[in-house]
Amino acid sequence: MKNIWVFIVVFLISWQATAQEGYKIQVEIKGLQDSSLLLASYYGNKIRLVDTAFARTPGNFIFEGKKALPGGVYMTISPKKVKLFEFLINKNQHFILKTDTVNLSMHLQAENSRENKVFFNYLQYSDKIYHKVLRLRKQLKQTGKNSPDHKKLQKQIATLRKENIAKRNDLIRTHRGMFVAKLFEAMENVQPPQNPHPSDSLFALHYLQKHYFDHFDLSDPRLLRSPMYDQRIKTYFRQLVPFQPDSVDKAIDKVIALARPSKICVSYLVWYFTVKYQNPKYMGFDKVFVHMVDRYFSKEPIDNTPVSVLKLLENRANQIRPTLIGNLAPKLILQDTTGKFVSFYNIHNKFTLLFFWDYNCSICKRQLAELESIYPELVKKYDLAVYGICINPDLKAWKTAVRNRHLPWINVNGTRTIKGDFTKLYDIHGTPQLFLLDKNKHIIAKQFSVNQLKTILKNFSAISMEK
Repeated sequence: MKNIWVFIVVFLISWQATAQEGYKIQVEIKGLQDSSLLLASYYGNKIRLVDTAFARTPGNFIFEGKKALPGGVYMTISPKKVKLFEFLINKNQHFILKTDTVNLSMHLQAENSRENKVFFNYLQYSDKIYHKVLRLRKQLKQTGKNSPDHKKLQKQIATLRKENIAKRNDLIRTHRGMFVAKLFEAMENVQPPQNPHPSDSLFALHYLQKHYFDHFDLSDPRLLRSPMYDQRIKTYFRQLVPFQPDSVDKAIDKVIALARPSKICVSYLVWYFTVKYQNPKYMGFDKVFVHMVDRYFSKEPIDNTPVSVLKLLENRANQIRPTLIGNLAPKLILQDTTGKFVSFYNIHNKFTLLFFWDYNCSICKRQLAELESIYPELVKKYDLAVYGICINPDLKAWKTAVRNRHLPWINVNGTRTIKGDFTKLYDIHGTPQLFLLDKNKHIIAKQFSVNQLKTILKNFSAISMEK
């Protein structure tokens, strides 16, 4: 008999465990007439659709699945793609959420979910504080700055903000170990301590660069499924990382190191930066794309990277690599209008401009005309030489175009070569394309327009003088 009771107890325990597998989230929204409801989650800078539930009775929906959902911040969305409210999903995924259409966020309640009770209570408390501050700010605008009431209102606003922070800090302290506490801790901004060396004006900046992620766990996939992950990354790179490719590379390596050992977070960040810099807006930042391929894709498995995609990434990095800024320009030995083969490496001016053009290209014609007008000045002031490379194979038409336009520099034809294919060496997929080289034939600028040439030459001449 005893063995039978032991069997029954074990069976009930295992049955209850099985019954709690997957997720079952019941949503009751009084007054909602929609026939369906969407469940979605954050994922970095995107929002992903997770599930759809249909009304069983007006305003009653159940999201249900056999496989547990990854933890994070989720939201309910109307069929018209309007976000209704947010809630948390962690280990416990069987609970009930209740509210009404009178005030969706302020009337939210959670049953069988301690995390969401704490989450909703704080959001509702914070919302009340926010509206109090708004009212006080309105009064502040209508009050004279020198009046006693002005200072009094400022003090009240400061007090309310302190109360809100204190409430959040208390929540973090008393619910340590819960996702809700980690989520609110991630909201904390790092404050630099008092500067021990007043003469160091950059102390606060350097401190923030080093400690910016002290409260934010980049390795937690639950935070990746929150609106803060993407915001934190963007703010860090926008405000604290010097705007130059080498600094961006180092910052990316730091951020990805902090995301380990989570493969999900590492893969997200690797793809995030790769996509961001595959077609960079600013000159020289294609170096970051090459860095991502060499440092990550080629050395470790990254999610959503089948062999075919990896091959495309590596091929693209190899196409870009020869013309990264700072590299020696790939050698070209091309035929000029007299039939002689000429290399720009035999040019000994301080600066050499490689100008790839097409005689049928209207933009090329405008750029050539602009360059012709300033060419004498640039030769005299900056010791500039121009190596004009026509990409058209028709030699007669090319020579006619050179003669008709009176192009006063070295003119060569890219299709008549004894040293390499210019389209591959310089990744030429369209015209015009400009590359500026220093006296040693290092690439110092590329993918710019003629109207930027004077400024670039001026800046690099100034740097050379400083050195």
